[in-house]
Amino acid sequence: MANSFFILAYYYEMPMNLIEAIQSENMDELIDRMNAYAISRLKSVGVKSFNGKEPIDFVGDVILKVMENTRDWSKAQCSFREFLFGCLKSEISNFFKNKELNFLDDLPEIADTYLSDDKIEDKKNKIYALLKQEGADDTELIVFGYWMEGVKKPSEIAGDLGINIKEVYNSTKRIERRLFKIQSIIKTIV
Repeated sequence: MANSFFILAYYYEMPMNLIEAIQSENMDELIDRMNAYAISRLKSVGVKSFNGKEPIDFVGDVILKVMENTRDWSKAQCSFREFLFGCLKSEISNFFKNKELNFLDDLPEIADTYLSDDKIEDKKNKIYALLKQEGADDTELIVFGYWMEGVKKPSEIAGDLGINIKEVYNSTKRIERRLFKIQSIIKTIV
């Protein structure tokens, strides 16, 4: 495996410090550990399908991005191993964040449907109940309520509620994960 990295290093004209970092690692063992980490992270999300991607695909994507210098190790303030694991964690998070955001864009605002106010409230209450069942706290439910009304900017929500924007960001991350898990049920409600 290590020989193939040197061929790729030549092909991608990687900086010498990156080549040295690769040489200093047992890449077979490192890739196995990264794959095990990816499997663990993906299982923890509780999603069965990853759009045809396997855990090793995330590892390969990270290594390729490092070699292409899309992920720039020369500026990192950590070991090469820590850098790769950080990139892998970020790659997996970005994959789910993009899937979640795509789902949220597809989710129509209930208020835009041509239903009576009672039916709209009924649909909202069903979704709130699902979110509570998934463990959503009050702040998450309030943030989701803003989303249902078309307000999605964390700064607007934080300003309106008089809370720290970081709290809104944290709630946003949690609610997006919860929504992703129950998206198929929500689509039947809406």
